[in-house]
Order: sequence, then structure tokens, then C-alpha cells
Amino acid sequence: MLPVFLSLASLLPARQPLPDSLVIFNANRTYHYHAVFVSPTGDTLSQERITFQPLGQPWVGQPKRQTGFQVRYTYTTQDSLTFLAYPNPKTKRLDKPEKYWWHNQETTGAIENRQEIWMHPIRGNQYAYTEVAPFPQVKPASLQAGGGWQENPLYIMMGWGAFKGKVTPTYQVDRQATRQYGSLTLPDCWLIHAVGEHSKLGKSYLDFYFHPQYGFTEMHYRFYDGTRISFVLEQALDKRQP
Repeated sequence: MLPVFLSLASLLPARQPLPDSLVIFNANRTYHYHAVFVSPTGDTLSQERITFQPLGQPWVGQPKRQTGFQVRYTYTTQDSLTFLAYPNPKTKRLDKPEKYWWHNQETTGAIENRQEIWMHPIRGNQYAYTEVAPFPQVKPASLQAGGGWQENPLYIMMGWGAFKGKVTPTYQVDRQATRQYGSLTLPDCWLIHAVGEHSKLGKSYLDFYFHPQYGFTEMHYRFYDGTRISFVLEQALDKRQP
């Protein structure tokens, strides 16, 4: 059975922008991220490169509202062995631990328009934790120091085990800063702090940088049990540039 979650915002009607009008999720772009998973005790359990590839077509899950993008993983056999000893956080009963299901890629959806930039988090393989944290989101009208917003609750339902419940996210804009990603210098990135309170598990945090041309360039998570996961942009490629 496929996992089910429901956000009130996802049910609102919205016109899907034409693919060529997208900037961040334009199909000519490819984004490479460095991913790090750190246990509550401070041990680095995995590192890998993850690739975002916008597809230039609607996502089948919300075709009228979301554009599709592919997430490609580069996990190793050692990663799958390491996480045999690390319980899947969706597990409801320790005597019946839930398995990790490893896959190389998945397709999901994002929103990019004048009112909102939003994406499903990276949550395949060992990254399921991100389901209970605030999703990466920006409201351009609130992008100013001291700005902020509260998003509609996310209702996590079937297929998510111990994650089932309600998450209420809030976002606070901190400041702008210049960030360096390999050879790419991005001035005026916005630092945003977000908190998601789960109805049973407590609070999880997402601190992220956002750039209006390159999207979510860094995503640093701290979860209710002390686990930390980071995704940091390494490289952004564009077919339209030599």
C-alpha cells in the first residue's frame, strides 16, 4: 500500500505554470546535493550524492497543481547494511521492526508560482524522517527579515507507521547571506527557520537557505529524537548554458 498524507493546501485549485516559465524546476536544470545522515549519538551513518532532475511535466499525484521532478540516489551496499542496525523510524513496535525499502530513484512533485515555492522533501530510503518535519516552502510575499507564515497542518495517514498524525509547521525568515556552492556564488540567499510539531512525536526543525533562481540550496534537519540530516547543493547545471 502506498503511503498517504494530506495537506489542506494540496487540495486548493491552482493553475500549473507552463514548463518553460519555471525557473527553479525548469527541465533544463540538474541539481546535485551532498547528503549526510547523523545518528542521535553523533555518528555519521551515511553520505551520498543525490540528484534532482526537474521533468518539465505535471506530477501524476497532483497534475493540476504540481510539477514533477526525479530524485536519484547513490546509496551503497554498505549503507543498506549499516541501517540494518538502525531502526526504521516508522516502526511502531520494536519487536516488529519495519524494513527499509531501498531504491535508486523516485518521482515526486513541487510547486513554483508567484505565491509559493514548495517541494516534497527527500524522503526515500533512510530519509523517511523528513516526512514529519516542515516541508521546504517559501512564500515570496513574506521574504523579508522578520517575516514568517504558518502553513496548514499536514495529516500523515496510511502507510507511515509511527509517523501517523498531524504536523503543524511554522516558518520564520531570518536574514540574507551570500553562500558558496562549489564554483557557484549565490548572493542574497534567504535563511529560514521552520518548526514542525507532530501531534505525538514532538518538534522537528528545518533550517534552510533559499535562492529565487536556484531554490532550496541547503536543508538542515534536526528531528524529534536527535537525528540530523543535511542536503547541501554541490552543483547546479543548465543545458542552456555552455
